[in-house]
Amino acid sequence: MTISPQRRRALIWAAVALLAGAVVTTQVVASLNATESAQPQAPQQSSSSTSTTANTTSTSSTTSVVIQYQPLPPDTHEVATVRSFYTQVQVQAAPPAGWDQSLTPVISPAADPAAPRSAEDLARVPIPSVDYPVSGRAVTPTGWVLSNPGTYSPPQPLVFGVVSRQGLWSEVALPVRPNGTTGWIRSELLVLSTTQKELVISVADRSIRLLEAGQELFSAPISVGRPNTPTPTGSFYVTDIVPSINPTGGYGPVALALNGYSEAMDSFGGEDAEGAADSLAPVLAIHGTNRPDSIGRAASNGCPRLFNEAVLQLAALVPAGTPVHIFP
Repeated sequence: MTISPQRRRALIWAAVALLAGAVVTTQVVASLNATESAQPQAPQQSSSSTSTTANTTSTSSTTSVVIQYQPLPPDTHEVATVRSFYTQVQVQAAPPAGWDQSLTPVISPAADPAAPRSAEDLARVPIPSVDYPVSGRAVTPTGWVLSNPGTYSPPQPLVFGVVSRQGLWSEVALPVRPNGTTGWIRSELLVLSTTQKELVISVADRSIRLLEAGQELFSAPISVGRPNTPTPTGSFYVTDIVPSINPTGGYGPVALALNGYSEAMDSFGGEDAEGAADSLAPVLAIHGTNRPDSIGRAASNGCPRLFNEAVLQLAALVPAGTPVHIFP
């Protein structure tokens, strides 16, 4: 059969169109496959971790969020340091939406003893507050705002002891009163690390010990609070290592400032007030003394005191963020 030139040209254009369509289809399929393979994959659950699923519902959709957590080894604690380019951080007093409070905290090693909290400060005024301000720490309608670095000299990064982590948030111990208060901060603001060091203080034995992975590195006798200004008990952490502006004064040569406060006093002064920015705030600290005869006795305003030589040795061994457990 003879095909006219016009029909031949029509068939050729039809074949070209079909071929072009096949090429485009192949490119689209390849592009879709590449896009799917580039999407982030859900994290794989390891055999040593546990997970839970929390459903968060909005007006338009329901999202299922898998929360994974893994207990730390015994004698290990997690420390959060605020990133240096954040000069202030907001901390929430209430957990964020979707926070599952039924989960076991990520850093409560079962091998650690629990220091019972004395909780005598629950009836006292919170610190910081409008009436009792603290440099670099302020209360807000939703929680607190904290300065980074802190206001001690020399300036040091703001650190927290981590209680638990879920999703984008971390629950941390705070340098506020009541002692034992925790708050919630976005994890992206923090650098996380771990430590196996911890300080253990016994008020009854009037002693302090530094442990690392359960092994004793240091021990010394201490002075503790008087009966009317007792040393608070519970779990704390070191916020700053503060050289004294007067090494022969009441603090001795150096103080290890803690995140806790006196549970018997709302302001502070007298023997240890040396003109520091927070000399009137009843902040708890481990420090030296100009009264060596007080060591081994109940003689302080609540702070554990060491001989000056001992506190210098201790300060060289203990970084900020180290947990401190004070037992009755």
